[in-house]
Order: sequence, then structure tokens, then C-alpha cells
Amino acid sequence: MALSWLYRVSFYRRIQISLLLFLIIPLLLITGLSYVANKQANEENVRMNMRGIIGILANDLSKTANEVTYTVNQYAPSQSNGLFDSLRGLSSLMVFDSFENYRMYTRLNESAALQAGKLSLAHVNVFFVNRAHYPIIGTINAQDAAVLRKDSRFEHLTEEEASTGIVRWFRAEQRSSYGNVFSASYYLFVKKTVYDPFRNLVLGTLFIGIPDVYFEGLFSNAGEGVFTLYEADGSRIAGMASSPASLSEGPAEGWMREKTEVPGTSWMLTYDMNADLATGDATQRFWYLIMAVCIVMFVFLFMSSVIAKGLNRPIQKLMRIASQYGEGNSSIRYHAEGQDEITNLGQSINSMLDNINALIRKVEAEQEEKRTIELYALFSQIQPHFLLNTLNSIKCNLAIEGDKVHSETIDALMALLRAHLRVHEPLTLADECKLLSQYVSIMRMRNRLPIELVIDLPERARKVLVPRLLLQPLVENSIIHGFSHASLSPRIEVAVREAEGGFLIQVADNGKGIASEQAEALNRKLEKQVEQVGDRGIGMYNVMRRLKLTFGGQASLHVRQRADGGFAAHLFIPRNEFDEGKEQADDKGDADR
Repeated sequence: MALSWLYRVSFYRRIQISLLLFLIIPLLLITGLSYVANKQANEENVRMNMRGIIGILANDLSKTANEVTYTVNQYAPSQSNGLFDSLRGLSSLMVFDSFENYRMYTRLNESAALQAGKLSLAHVNVFFVNRAHYPIIGTINAQDAAVLRKDSRFEHLTEEEASTGIVRWFRAEQRSSYGNVFSASYYLFVKKTVYDPFRNLVLGTLFIGIPDVYFEGLFSNAGEGVFTLYEADGSRIAGMASSPASLSEGPAEGWMREKTEVPGTSWMLTYDMNADLATGDATQRFWYLIMAVCIVMFVFLFMSSVIAKGLNRPIQKLMRIASQYGEGNSSIRYHAEGQDEITNLGQSINSMLDNINALIRKVEAEQEEKRTIELYALFSQIQPHFLLNTLNSIKCNLAIEGDKVHSETIDALMALLRAHLRVHEPLTLADECKLLSQYVSIMRMRNRLPIELVIDLPERARKVLVPRLLLQPLVENSIIHGFSHASLSPRIEVAVREAEGGFLIQVADNGKGIASEQAEALNRKLEKQVEQVGDRGIGMYNVMRRLKLTFGGQASLHVRQRADGGFAAHLFIPRNEFDEGKEQADDKGDADR
């Protein structure tokens, strides 16, 4: 059994183990499940908060992107604010060669400053370079514009692209060798090339740069975690110091991520948070509870050990008394003190020992009386050799007097008696069949039945060794249960055939037979080696047991009802167990007598 080891330890240890199994371990299991449930609930709450925060930030970024797009669209030819006319007049400016150009330049910068102020962003960098790459809006100069042109993204769009009114976003970092043009570590620029559809010319390109301080302020005020803005291709647009460089990198191990698209743009905003921040409190409470359970368990084990020792001492004393009594000290007794259960048990043991002493004295007296009776019985026992010699003398006298029938019957009885005296020794199938003939001759006379015994034994199987008297119970079953005094022509057939892997022995009769249901039930019990009491059961079970013990698991016995009436038993003896070619001289002598 799975818990059999539990019964090999002391009783108070069983109590401790039982408490651990049925109280402490379920408590730890419930605590663990509660921790997992709370952790999942906390994670879900944190994720809901993250989705809410990232949604608000996405809306803010969408609003900013829309405002920037609205601002650059103010320079389109369809607007009536005069900005397009000024850009057209200054599209080829390289040097202020007239007052009118300067006045147009001043008016254009005032209008651009007003438009940029509507963005409500701190330190937005706005500049416009004309067709000749001369800056006419913003704080950069011609030298700065020349430095920026080293980056192809600061070039004008082609006339074909500009004619569509396309707006492009890109990130420009300070480390890209822009010199002192930019003060921020990076800008998110929106770029739009203004196109004159009347002249089919590019008038210049407007750049509006959103600095890093805008994104840092927006992300840092949103809460704990890492916010990152990515372009559609997965490249980083803006973020924090620990933001992943690419969207494909995924969150760090042990971090949670929520992401959403920024409405009206192709951007993707992600929000990464350390999972420990979400489950830290639940984990801390869980370990505090584990520590408390461990402390309680330690205190319990300590107190139970102290209490158990107080209970164990008198039990050990009772065990020593039992041990010494078993060694022969019949006068030892338990010294009972107090009124507890152990004292009552000790008093009961004292009474039991007194009763045992009285019983021993009574048994000793009875045994002495039995020895006297057995001594007389020994003298009256008859030795088997005396019986055999006596039967042999009777057989000789009958033969001398000419009573051959009774002489042969006594000779058959002597052969069976010798076989029973040496039943543990094997013999050949030929000798076994000869014993069957002698047994049937005795039963023929005893039951006054003309029993016919037919034996079909091939020469190859004659020297096969089998247990002595193996087939006799089967023949006896046929005579006792198969025939009656009114039976006509009773016949028993014993046939041996060579089969695959061994020999098959059939013992069949033409008696009243057995029902099919009874045969199936008997075969099932024989297969399971279940001893049966009743018709044919005991003899069949003994034959099966001797077969299995002698020849192993391959040997078998099964019964059936014959098609033409009667009963048949089939024995299979495996070949690898045979000991052919050996005959024991004493067995041969038994068969010859």
C-alpha cells in the first residue's frame, strides 16, 4: 500500500505527519492558490490601468500630430492668409537686395511665429528653406542649412512628390553630426515641401521639429514605466532612456507591455512596466504568510515532541515489560501510578500476564497428559512395510490357491500403495499409464462396473517424465462423477499427442458429462488457480497446481463437454521441461512388481 510506511513509525510521529498532510499542506496549497489568484487579479488591474494611460497618451500625441499637420497645411496655395504669396516672392532669395524683400521676410516670420505658437509646445523648432536652400523662417542661418543638407532627409521633395501635398515625419538625433544646429538630443520633424501649382515649381520646404523635452515631459508625467513611440516599420521615433530601439525587440524579461495605435497617424505607442511593480505587494504578503506558517509548524513540532516524550516513556516501559516477559521473566509487572489511560492499560496488561501464566500452567499439564497418550499410540502404529509384506503374503496365497483375479487386484493395490508412498518422485508416462490400468482394475471390482480403459501412448512420449499419479485424479473424476451403476459400456480414453512446444494429454469419458456453463466456470477458476470445493473441483485444482509447480506457467489444464456426450480434460506439458531418455530404476521396479 502507498501509506504502509506510515505504520512503521511511532504513533506520535503519525500524528505529526497527519497534521502536516491534512492541515499544514492544504493551508500552504490554499495560500499558494490565493497568491496566484491575487497575482493574476493585480496583473489584470495593472494592465487595465496601463491601457487607460496609454490611450490618453495616444490621444495627446494624435492631437499634437494633428496640430502640427494643420500648421504645415497653412502654407498651402489654397489658404488665404498670404503665407503662400510671401513664400512665392522669396522662393529664390539669397540676399536681401530690396526693402520689399525684407518687409516680406519680416511679415512671413511674424505669421510663422503666430502659427507655431498655436501648437502649445515648448521649444518647437520651426524653419523654412526656400528653393535656393536659404532659410527665410526660423532661427537657423545659411551655414546651418548647409550642415543639415548633409542629411538627405532635409532636402526638398521632388516636384512630383510635392505636388501631392505629402507630409513626412522623421527623427533627427544630435549624434548625427548636425553640429550646434540643434540644442535637443533629438527632434521629431514633420516635413512638407510647398509646391507652386501655377508655375510647377518647388517654393521650399517647411520643417517643424518637436524636441525631446516634449516627449520626456509627456511620458514622465504619465506614471511609472517605459513609453516608446514607433513608426510603422518598427523604428523608434521617441521614447525614454531605457526604451527598446525597435518594436520587434519586445518587452524585457519579467515586464508587461501594452500597445496601441495613435489615431490619425501610422505610429505605434507602447507602454512597458516591470511585473514586480504589479505583483510586489502580493508576493511580499505571500512570503510573510509562508514565514508565519513555518513558525507555527516549528512551534507545533517542538511542543508535540515535548508532549510526546511524556507519553512515550510509560509506553516504552510497557514495551520493556512485554519484552522481558517474552524472554522468560514471568514475574515482571507494570508499576501503576495515577489514573490516566496509560495506568489503566498497565493494570490491564498485569491482569493479562496473570491470565497467561495460569493458561501456561494449564497447557503444560495438558501437554504432559498428551505425551503419555502419544507414547502408547506409537506402539500401536502399523508400519507401511508391514502392510506391504502382509498384502504380498496374501497375494501369494491366493495365487497358490488359483484365485488369480483377487491376486491381481491385491497386486494392483500394492502398486498404488507404493506410488502413494513415493508420490514426490516423478515417473515416465508409460509407467503412469500402467498405474492407471492398475487403478481402473481396482475401481472396476469395487464399483462392479465393466469400465474399459483405452490408452493411446506414442513411442516418442513413453519416456516423458511427469509427476507421479498426475492423471489418477482425472480418471477418478470420470468414474465417480461420470458413471453410475446403470451405465452401459463405460469407457475412459487416455490419449497423448505431440503438439507445438510440448505434448497434449487428453483424459475423456463417455459418461453424463458436464454443462457448458459449468465447464466455462471451472476453466476460469482453474486459470486463476482458485481452489473449488464440489464436483470435479478438488481433483482438478490439485492437478493444475502440480502442473504449474512442475512445468511452470506454460503448462495448462482446461475441460470441456464432448460433442458426442461425456467429459474431457486436456493437459498441456511444455517440451522444454521434459527430461526424456531418463528412467529411474526404482520407478521401473515399481512398474514391474
